[in-house]
This record gives sequence, C-alpha cells and structure tokens, in this order.
Amino acid sequence: MQKIILDTNIIVSALISNSIPSKILYELVLPQKVKTCLSDEIFTEYVAVMNRENLPDMASLRQMLILY
Repeated sequence: MQKIILDTNIIVSALISNSIPSKILYELVLPQKVKTCLSDEIFTEYVAVMNRENLPDMASLRQMLILY
C-alpha cells in the first residue's frame, strides 16, 4: 500500500473546494486505499488550523482525525 503525508493545506483545500485535494481525500484516504503518515507536528498543525475562526466548519477534519 502506498504511503502519503497530507499537508494541512491539502486537507483544508479538500474540505472547502471540489478540487484535486478533495479527490485525494475522498477517493484515496477515506476509503483507505493509501496509508496516511502523520507526525506529531503535522497533527498539532491540523488541530490549530481546525480551530481557526476564519475557516468554514472543520467538522469533516475533526471526524477524520478521530478516525485516524
């Protein structure tokens, strides 16, 4: 199985637009067709970004992090 690292910008882009990052997230990551690798630093950044008030609701990101 291929391993990937999802930068925070990819996650945010996937959740707020219908673009290549959203295809990566919904067609590869969520159906577990790839293995995601996550460092403590990236996880901390995900959490910080998810809590920003100027972004749309990040419920999908929260759910993904819970599942991870």
